[in-house]
Amino acid sequence: MEDNSQSARNGSDVGTDEALAVMRAMVWIADSTVSEVTAQLTLTQFRALVIIAEAKPPVIMGRVADDLAMNPSSVTRACDRLVQLELVQRARNPLNRRETLLAPTANGREIVARVNRQRREMLADVLQRMSPADRSAAMAVFARFAEAASPTED
Repeated sequence: MEDNSQSARNGSDVGTDEALAVMRAMVWIADSTVSEVTAQLTLTQFRALVIIAEAKPPVIMGRVADDLAMNPSSVTRACDRLVQLELVQRARNPLNRRETLLAPTANGREIVARVNRQRREMLADVLQRMSPADRSAAMAVFARFAEAASPTED
C-alpha cells in the first residue's frame, strides 16, 4: 500500500489518475478525428493549421511556434507540409523581412471545420451516454478545468 507522502508525490490524492484517463480519451478523439479527415497530417501539423485558421490572418510563424511551445525549425517543417498540401499560404512580411506570414486557404479552413464538427459529434455521443445529472456536472467541470488550464497573462 502506498503511503501518503508517495501519494502526494505522484498526485493521486488530487485526482490526477482520473484526469489522466479523461486526457487519454480526449487525445484519442483528437487523434482519430484528424486521421479520419486527413491521414496526410500529423497531429502537430493539424494543431498548427488550427492556430493559423482560427486566428485573424495573417499569422506570424513565430506565433505558431509560441502557441505550440515548439522550436521554430520544427514549426517551419510542419508549415512546409501545410503549404505543400495547399492548406496554408506563406509569404514574407513586407514590413519585417525576418518574419514569415501564414494564412489558411479555403481548403485548410474546411479541414479544420470538418475535424471540429466530427469532434463535436464524438463528444456529443459520449455525453449522451451519461445521465443528465452526470452530463451537467461534467460540463461544469469541463468549463472550470479549461479556465484553470488556460495560460495566465503576465
